[in-house]
Amino acid sequence: MHLSAWLGVGAGLNSENEEDRATLREMYEEWPWFREIISLISMLVSKTDFSITKNYDELLVDPDLMSLGDEVRTMLVETRQAVIDVSGSKDISGPHVQLMRASSMIRNPYVDSINVVQAELLKVLRAMPADDSSDLTPELKEIKKVRIDALLLSIKGIAQGMKNSG
Repeated sequence: MHLSAWLGVGAGLNSENEEDRATLREMYEEWPWFREIISLISMLVSKTDFSITKNYDELLVDPDLMSLGDEVRTMLVETRQAVIDVSGSKDISGPHVQLMRASSMIRNPYVDSINVVQAELLKVLRAMPADDSSDLTPELKEIKKVRIDALLLSIKGIAQGMKNSG
């Protein structure tokens, strides 16, 4: 999830006041930069897969903090709905719904599996001794290095897969 890009957008776009909602829709229609921002937010939130974020939560998050992930996912749903309301679209992908579906069908099988591997790598790395620990034997140090390399490759793979090119 690209939290830094969309977190708070839903709260900013949601309004109980009909006049405010009409103003936002007018801004979307009349202001190209506002329409572009909404379009970019739409693209970002349309790529988020709840099953992937839930997997990271289940493997990596302290049980006492699990509600935070649920709260963020709720905000994401609210943001998606706010973007749909402002844009007047029927789908979060807007006018590019067919392209986004085709792109996701091609990309998701690869990126999803990399996400699963990445979550497992993070879990295993967290369980390994710290670099300054006496428990980190030379053999474990080499294993840790290989796992960190694999983690970095997974980050690059996900970043490449989530681009808008495919």
